[in-house]
Amino acid sequence: MRLRALLATVVVAAFAPVLLVAGPASAHDVLVASDPVADVTVAGDVDHVLLTLSEPPLSGLQTGIVISVTDAEGAEHTSGDVSVEGNTIAKDLDVSEAGSYLVRWRSVSVDGHPISGEYRFRSSGPAALDSSTDSGIAETPVPSATAAPTATATARADDASSIRDDMSATTAAAPAGGHQHHTILLLIVALVVVGFAGVVGIRALLARRNGVPADGPDGAGSDGPAAGSAAEDGTQR
Repeated sequence: MRLRALLATVVVAAFAPVLLVAGPASAHDVLVASDPVADVTVAGDVDHVLLTLSEPPLSGLQTGIVISVTDAEGAEHTSGDVSVEGNTIAKDLDVSEAGSYLVRWRSVSVDGHPISGEYRFRSSGPAALDSSTDSGIAETPVPSATAAPTATATARADDASSIRDDMSATTAAAPAGGHQHHTILLLIVALVVVGFAGVVGIRALLARRNGVPADGPDGAGSDGPAAGSAAEDGTQR
């Protein structure tokens, strides 16, 4: 019994360090997803790199989080700061040329241990336009850019010519109309003068007839008063 107990104690003491090391090691975070995906070829521009971990990074150690994307010549294609949202870390990326790119990342696990990793992806460059789309665009008729302005210019020229003709006709008609009005005015003035002269003549004639009547009051004519005076003188004589 004592021998068995001793053996058990020795076995536990021998495997204890292994168990203690395996416990913390199993708590380290791991990369569970990525965008761009590892070992794939993407088309078109890539404007971000997004990594999803099994747990959120240790709070307060965001400065220890790093994301780097380099091309075959070692040129860096990321910019700005790393953003952390939950268990996702991301960074702005500018990949527009075809080639192979290497993604390196580093973070801090919830148990305080640093974790890191890397993977590659390829870019086929800018997305090519569909040939059918290109032919459709080429076959689309382009409206004439000069048709509308020409028609407009012609219409404006016609309008200007019509306006000039109207102005010329108005200018030519104005003197004739003025002369006609002047003639009418002179005729009216002449008629007024003639009428006024006629009225004055008639009134003068009537006044003359009333002032020197043809027969006197006594029927002796216009010399009645003078003859009476002469008769009276003869009687006195």
